[in-house]
Amino acid sequence: MLIANIATAKNELSRLLRRVKRGECVIITDRNRPVAQLQPISSEGAGTGSALLDELHGAGVLTPPSGAALDLKAFLASPVPKLTAANALSAAVLAEREEGR
Repeated sequence: MLIANIATAKNELSRLLRRVKRGECVIITDRNRPVAQLQPISSEGAGTGSALLDELHGAGVLTPPSGAALDLKAFLASPVPKLTAANALSAAVLAEREEGR
């Protein structure tokens, strides 16, 4: 198993990914503490995580979404509200602070 610090991973990502494609695992460290692992994905269900999702659903940890999927084009076409002093985020935060939340 190869260990690389963040600077090395940033500067040599292509080389590290070639090693991962060959089946190696790479541990990325930050100040000598492991923070991430690059590893090859299995060809069965590659990248979908379907087995993990099925397991979590069976355990009752998650519930699959219901209803129609979000219509992204319609969402992006909807008008954006104009920010004013009355509906600014900062005003909402200050109001919550005053309420003690």
